Amino acid sequence: MVGLNNDLKHSRTSVRSCFACRKKDEKSSMLRLVVDESGKIWPDLLAKAPGRGFYLCMDESCLSSLNDKRLGVLRNKHKVVLPQWYGLQERLLDILSQHIALQLTRLKLGAAIGRDAVMHQMWKNAELLLLLAEEAGQALVRQVMDAVKKRGEAGLKTTSLNGLPEACLVNVFQRGKMSVVALSVSKKTAKLQRYCAWYGRIKGSKVSNGE
Repeated sequence: MVGLNNDLKHSRTSVRSCFACRKKDEKSSMLRLVVDESGKIWPDLLAKAPGRGFYLCMDESCLSSLNDKRLGVLRNKHKVVLPQWYGLQERLLDILSQHIALQLTRLKLGAAIGRDAVMHQMWKNAELLLLLAEEAGQALVRQVMDAVKKRGEAGLKTTSLNGLPEACLVNVFQRGKMSVVALSVSKKTAKLQRYCAWYGRIKGSKVSNGE
C-alpha cells in the first residue's frame, strides 16, 4: 500500500493538463507559463518562476490552432489581458533561442559544424541530432536530407530539426555563417532537442496564422 500511495502521489504531481487542448502529459514534457501583474503571459522554461502557473503541451496541432480567443479561458482565473498571442509567440521564440544557445554552448565541443563535417559524421553509426538553420540553402538541405534518407535505409536513426535561427548558431560557434550542425544523441542533448522542436513549432504556428 505504501508503494501504491507513492505512485499515486507521483502521478498527481508530475502529470499536468494543457490549458488549451486539455491533453494530459508529464509536466517535464510541457511548457509552464506564468502571468505577471500586468496580465502578460511569460514562458517559464525552467519551471521555477513564483506564482501559480499553467501548462501548454507544445504539440504542433495544439499550437497551430492557438489564438487570442482560446487564450480567453485564462482571463478570469489568471487575469490575463488580451489580445497578446502574437506577443507571446515572440517571447517564446526569444526565450527558446536563448536556451538553445545555452544548450549548444554546453555541447559545442562534440558538435560537427558545417556541411563537410556533418556529411562526414553521417556515415558513423551513432544516432544523430541534425540542426538546420532557417537560412540554409536549398542545395545544402537536399544534400543533407538525402544523406539522412540513406542513413535510414541503413538502419541508422537521425532526428532532423529545421528552421532554427542562423544567428543563434553563428553566435555559439563564432563563425560568419552557420547552416548545419550535427550532434551524437545522448541524455545531454534531450533538452536541446526539445527546445529546438518547440522553436520550430512556434515558428510554424506563426506562419499558419499568417503572421
